[in-house]
Amino acid sequence: MRKGRFGTTLALHACPKDLQSQVEAIFLELDVLIPWHKQELLAEHYSADLNIKMTEQQSVELASRLYALGPIYFEVNHNQGKVGLLFMGVPGLGIYRGELNEAGSIMLSEDRIQMMVSSSAGNHREFMRLLRVSLGQSWDDIIEPFRGAKYSDNVVLLNRAG
Repeated sequence: MRKGRFGTTLALHACPKDLQSQVEAIFLELDVLIPWHKQELLAEHYSADLNIKMTEQQSVELASRLYALGPIYFEVNHNQGKVGLLFMGVPGLGIYRGELNEAGSIMLSEDRIQMMVSSSAGNHREFMRLLRVSLGQSWDDIIEPFRGAKYSDNVVLLNRAG
């Protein structure tokens, strides 16, 4: 293994057909070919799973470049041994970045927790909202059906009404 490069798992959950060539161009720079599969939840979308070795900076740049292309749903999980980084990209929400522990759980810093306690001013509901944002729950909720569709034909994507 090259120094500074660690295992990185990329899940392209849904990529529109018209963006595939642009995504492929990003990966050609890394000498990686993408194994596309038809994505069943969104018409004219494709998915792919990749395991590659990347530096932390490359993972950060990859997440930014994928999000900049447009409506692509993705996850980048950069594992550096006992710690790691998770990026989730969802159109309209932006990119979520979380630090992971050895078990793959998102870690929150003491400063972040203190900010949530202070900002919520004793309001439990507000504290829980801030906690969900800090843990990337909105991104996770949107991406979860794509994860499930890889293992079951019984998954449907529901639109939330107003």
